[in-house]
Amino acid sequence: MNRFATILSATALSAVAFGAESYAAMPSAAAAPDSRIESTIQTMSAKDFNVIRLDSLKTHDTARERFASVSPTSQEARHVQAAVIANRSLAQKLEGQKVELTNIVGAEQAADGGVTFYVR
Repeated sequence: MNRFATILSATALSAVAFGAESYAAMPSAAAAPDSRIESTIQTMSAKDFNVIRLDSLKTHDTARERFASVSPTSQEARHVQAAVIANRSLAQKLEGQKVELTNIVGAEQAADGGVTFYVR
């Protein structure tokens, strides 16, 4: 019986150890909405967007509060930038409006389906 208990506990510890490692590799639940905006950006029409500079927003604007601390080189911003680059027609439209794609720090989807890009 002692052998059975030893094998059972070793198996349980192994399962917990591997499960914890797999869980750590998973994206956090907080990142899930961002992946949705990224897929929206990759497939959206190149005419349904707005560009807003963060410094043009009022101090207590919710978008400014959300994106003011985001660096253009952060992982969150890089994912949005990569989604824009993947949508070549959108990237060309933004560049035509003198938007430096590497200055995009975030994006939000409006109720009408359009996307607002926030830039530094």
